Amino acid sequence: MTRRPGPWMVVPVAASLMLALGMTACSGATGRPEDDTSASPPEEAPAAETSAPAATPAPEETGDEVVGTSVRFTTGDVDIEVIIDEDTPTTRSFLAMLPMTLEFSDFGGKEKVATPTGEWDFTDAAGVNPQVGDLFSYTPWGNLGFFYNTDGNTFDASLTRIGSTTDVDQIELLDGQRVTIAIAR
Repeated sequence: MTRRPGPWMVVPVAASLMLALGMTACSGATGRPEDDTSASPPEEAPAAETSAPAATPAPEETGDEVVGTSVRFTTGDVDIEVIIDEDTPTTRSFLAMLPMTLEFSDFGGKEKVATPTGEWDFTDAAGVNPQVGDLFSYTPWGNLGFFYNTDGNTFDASLTRIGSTTDVDQIELLDGQRVTIAIAR
């Protein structure tokens, strides 16, 4: 006596066949070479245009001296002039990031800080004993900041001084502001 497959066998076979046909139909593949896009990269959208001012070449690009460079931090009625007084890799990397716009916030009731997106170079960073008006970078976090209060602060090897300002009364006004930073010409 020969056994015939029962209905219990027909259902799994039919389901498998329908699944295979459904997957082929959804793939959109026709087998034609012109439909094969696996070898070509996706098209990129055109780059967005920005209305940012043209970048001022950093002193390292022009061969200019770094010390004495004036950098302006501006927002609304606030205008802070920083004079660069250190020619270090950190200072040069800061100048190479300019111009940029950053949002500053208060840190510890002593500093106004922001985080640039550019690359810092902390080669030979020697640390600093902070003074009111110092513009600095903090090595572990890669942020940029101003000291407006240094009560109780001592030497910190993680700080790198970039320059200084006498516009100390303006530093506290940076909190929560989007500040444009550019080399003054």
